[in-house]
Amino acid sequence: MHFCLNFFSLRQMTFLNPFVLFGLAAASIPLLLHLLSQRRLRTVEFSSVRFLKELQRTSMRRLRFRQILLLILRTLLIASLVLAFSRPALRGSLAAIGGADASSTTVIVIDDSPSMMASDEHGPAFARARLAALRMIGLLQEGDRVYLIPLSETRPGGDLPAPRTSESARKVLEEISPSFITVPFRSALSGISTLLESSTDANREIVFITDGQASQFDPAGVADTTFRMDPAVRVYMLTNSLSRAANLSVESAEIQTKILSPARAVRIRARIGNKGDETTSRVLASVYLEGKRVAQQEVSIPPRGAITQDFSFIPKRTGILAGSVRLEDDPYEPDNSWNFALNIPDRNDVLLVGPTAEATRLPSLALSAGGDSTASGHFAIRRITEAELSAIDLSRFDAVIFCGVQTTSTPMIQTVLRFLASGGGVILFPGASADAFAQFAAGLGLPPPARQPVTQAAGSFLTFANIDFAHPILEGMFEVGQSRKPVVEPPHVVTFVPLGRSSASTPVISLSNGSPFLAEYTSQRGRVLAFSVEAALKWSDFPMKGLFAPLLHRAVSYVTSENAGPPSFTAGDPLRVSLQLKEFTDKDIYTLSAPDGGTQRLVPTFPPATSEAVFSGGTARLPGVYTLARTAFGQGNATRKILAVAVNVPRQESDLHSATEDAVRKFSTSMGISGDHFQVMPGDETAVDRVREDRFGVELWRVFLSIAFACAIAEMLVGRSRAKETPA
Repeated sequence: MHFCLNFFSLRQMTFLNPFVLFGLAAASIPLLLHLLSQRRLRTVEFSSVRFLKELQRTSMRRLRFRQILLLILRTLLIASLVLAFSRPALRGSLAAIGGADASSTTVIVIDDSPSMMASDEHGPAFARARLAALRMIGLLQEGDRVYLIPLSETRPGGDLPAPRTSESARKVLEEISPSFITVPFRSALSGISTLLESSTDANREIVFITDGQASQFDPAGVADTTFRMDPAVRVYMLTNSLSRAANLSVESAEIQTKILSPARAVRIRARIGNKGDETTSRVLASVYLEGKRVAQQEVSIPPRGAITQDFSFIPKRTGILAGSVRLEDDPYEPDNSWNFALNIPDRNDVLLVGPTAEATRLPSLALSAGGDSTASGHFAIRRITEAELSAIDLSRFDAVIFCGVQTTSTPMIQTVLRFLASGGGVILFPGASADAFAQFAAGLGLPPPARQPVTQAAGSFLTFANIDFAHPILEGMFEVGQSRKPVVEPPHVVTFVPLGRSSASTPVISLSNGSPFLAEYTSQRGRVLAFSVEAALKWSDFPMKGLFAPLLHRAVSYVTSENAGPPSFTAGDPLRVSLQLKEFTDKDIYTLSAPDGGTQRLVPTFPPATSEAVFSGGTARLPGVYTLARTAFGQGNATRKILAVAVNVPRQESDLHSATEDAVRKFSTSMGISGDHFQVMPGDETAVDRVREDRFGVELWRVFLSIAFACAIAEMLVGRSRAKETPA
């Protein structure tokens, strides 16, 4: 009994065209014809009755035998033809008896994600994966089809390769190397399953060759309701787990300094993680800027934990700078650095707008006089009146300062709103017409201030009460006295406009009556700062205080800084950025430079209803800093960097631990892959034996076609002999 069960377990019949089996019903036609056309013997008179009866019995036996034989041959002929077209296949170790191997369509996905660059005492993980793939290719027979795909090329929407022969697959395998891109196995399965949909081969397989990294198998096992694997497809997961999973990584690096200006310190906060099971001490972490080390710290990281470390440095020049935080001594290289980009403007273009030229005189003097010693000569200033604003292109400026606005036309407000939407900054000072100031603020989407100024009683004034020294505008601006509190010389305020408040507003400085003196608002993508006093001497002595010039410098630098910092990407993301172009012509040339020195020309597009240019540079394949440069037409063909973006390795690639068997099973279940068709095994020689055992099979259509041909010949011979013996 045990032998019988084992025998049948090794022989499994499948049909590649099962719907043709309905044609077996036609095998009943000969039987029906036989029953409906039974031949009746004619009655013949003979002189000898005994001889007649004996002759009748002999003829009837021969006739019935031929009829039954013809019935069997015709039925077998039809059944064999139907079975041949249904393409039966026999699987199992006994299937080789009497036939050739069944054809196969195999998709081999070789994991080329960054974690495959890691090594242990057995060598590099990718080298072992390449060897396992070579073994799988060695299983191919004549007529088989194989697709060899790096995991990084299975992204949704990507172009999948054509099938290959074993020889061409070997050549492709030699050219594949680890990449910095990772694709979730879920997405990969969804993409490559389409390659098997049109295959009619007996064997359809997907072979993943990977290091079995835990991040690829979501332990939660969330079901993917949009995808179900064809139950006839077998999925093999060949894993070569690393024996050493300890690893240090730089998980992030964020620019803490909100105002980037020349000769000012920049503070970077890095997060450094330890994926190992032991504390790592005295690890050297450094900050590099334009390839030169500018700061360093020794750190200790607890097991399975992370720390944050601040670095401070002063850039030696302005412009777009490429930087990184790096670990000096960790064998797994891809995640030892985190890239960032700085854009320190060499100047800010500022537009001063007032009802008269006199209204903008004091702010212009403050910005020109170098009130902030670190920013002397940093501002390019232009002064106009409100009447001239309609003829000005605001996109050429970084900040606009309105001093005592008196007119609030709809076109004027729409122009300023577009400027804010493009990331520009606005600073507001009230003036003689507080009502116009309130209308203008409301038009920009700010909580409207009071429509009438408030004047203190004769001989009294307001001063500062609450100051947010942690705000980027004020951070590090004041000297610290003996009480460890910053020393501030406040102005005397006689008249002010109560500023509007909301959950979206942030008071920076408040007066002694609790009303904001300086408040920050966000409108569109830009920043707005509003003062409650005019930029003149009637309402307060603020313009005469030593605070006025540096505070105005800081305010302009703050509203012109990028809200979210330069854009950053993960390797594998599309490089698509938008940028406000201050000046451009249709003949300008834009060039994107990659970290490895490669360049490509980009053509900007201008979406409707926006004032920004959109640049698309393909896929970010390498970590590092990509720079976009503009070669200006008609200006001596001068080339200038206008944007930089940082690209980093996916964070999940830092955890080199392998997935548990339970996590892998949950993953297969969530993808709708049955347990019988999903196997996890080491990527060594035993995997070849397992796949060969599952794949080995015989397509029996040739056998059944031969049987049908033999039945046709036999039926013809039997039918001819019957015709010769039938009396006329």
